[in-house]
Amino acid sequence: MAWKTPKTSWAGQDAFRLDPDYERIRGNLLYLRQRAAAITQKPGYGQMQDYTVDGVPLAEFFNRVEENLAALAAAVQPRPEYATRTFVPGDLVWDWRGLERIEGMLLQIYNDLNAIENGQQKLAFCLGGGLFGTFVS
Repeated sequence: MAWKTPKTSWAGQDAFRLDPDYERIRGNLLYLRQRAAAITQKPGYGQMQDYTVDGVPLAEFFNRVEENLAALAAAVQPRPEYATRTFVPGDLVWDWRGLERIEGMLLQIYNDLNAIENGQQKLAFCLGGGLFGTFVS
């Protein structure tokens, strides 16, 4: 998966679409999960479904995204402003504010992972005449 810039300028007239919105959110969650596992710790993730326009997303569809986002945030950099929701059948699901919250959290976690990775010191060493790693000043 490749990182796709989140949409952080949601407005009241914007509609949520499975493609490209859900695919971008899902792809970014999977990308960040992979990076977090390599840099900090592996977050506990639930399987996110491949939904199409033929299927009607149920509450578990939205809850799985929220649960995975919470697990990712906890594994990388817990923050008090991170808040997720839980949906029950019949609830109104994401509006533009919820989508902006989700994609804003994804972007912040992405930036946190970049900061963690850039702050890690690397050790240079020689082995059999070859130079490995980078020098730390």
